[in-house]
Amino acid sequence: MNTTEINTISKLEQLGYIGTDADLATSLFEYGLAWKEDDKQIEFIYAIGGDYDKIEYNKFDRITFNTDLDVRKEFDWADFAEVESFTGLTSDQFDALPLPHKINDLIGYYGFENVCGSSYWEGFQIEEDN
Repeated sequence: MNTTEINTISKLEQLGYIGTDADLATSLFEYGLAWKEDDKQIEFIYAIGGDYDKIEYNKFDRITFNTDLDVRKEFDWADFAEVESFTGLTSDQFDALPLPHKINDLIGYYGFENVCGSSYWEGFQIEEDN
């Protein structure tokens, strides 16, 4: 999908993207993450640029994971006990989370680049509809 097809909040909402906040704009511009899931994959849109001091994101990239991803195997370098402590969850509670929430928690603890990898382009912008 071309980024012009996902460059506004309304386009993303029409395509079924959701985030950690009920408001998709807040999920993207303040938390830096949204996703769309189908039967086999989850495409994440994640922040790669902005004013990190103010927590205002304005540049984004994408990554796709299979829905059956085992985060403990894929991110075997992560200290899951630390992530769970950071989120206030037990190991069983963390394992019971849907995949997008596990990815969100990993990003919250380790940062976008450590979880999603380096972005080798300037990213794309998403405009808030007026």
